[in-house]
Amino acid sequence: MTNNEFKVVRITNISNFDFTGELGARYDGKSYFVATGESLLVPFVLGDHLAKHLAQAILIKGAPLRDAKELDGKGSDRPLWDEQAIVELKAKIMTDVYEEEKTAPLSESERMAKKVEELNKVTATEELNGGNIDASAIVPTEIINAESVIYKDKSQVIAELQKREVNFNARSSKKDLETLLG
Repeated sequence: MTNNEFKVVRITNISNFDFTGELGARYDGKSYFVATGESLLVPFVLGDHLAKHLAQAILIKGAPLRDAKELDGKGSDRPLWDEQAIVELKAKIMTDVYEEEKTAPLSESERMAKKVEELNKVTATEELNGGNIDASAIVPTEIINAESVIYKDKSQVIAELQKREVNFNARSSKKDLETLLG
């Protein structure tokens, strides 16, 4: 972990042109667009990368045109910028906004316990009202009225009838089987 890992920064496009910063394969090639004069809040690592490339683009666009004797195919001896110029421009482009709370990484068992807690926060009545979850998986069937239980399919009704040891014809419709539970 670095000191900058939890920092959030503001990138402001100080140029006179719109800028799209593209990230490499490490970040699936995602692009970030910042219009002239606009700002974008980003994590420090991303902000540093975008600020560097915006600074380079500003210096490239502001570079003087080469004259006839400089069109010799050689350019490596005539740099467009130096590192100090990049640092100075980055300071104008990127500003610290705040630092997020540092949290310790969770162990696998802590992560699993947290997931179980999240899954069980919703009460049985909320789940029943939504109709998407079988209430018997949340609250024992004895506690819930049979009329309030919503069965997703016929196999769930048959399973409940077998559990209660009720005689039934498996060829009957789901609706007819549900009446046997009431």
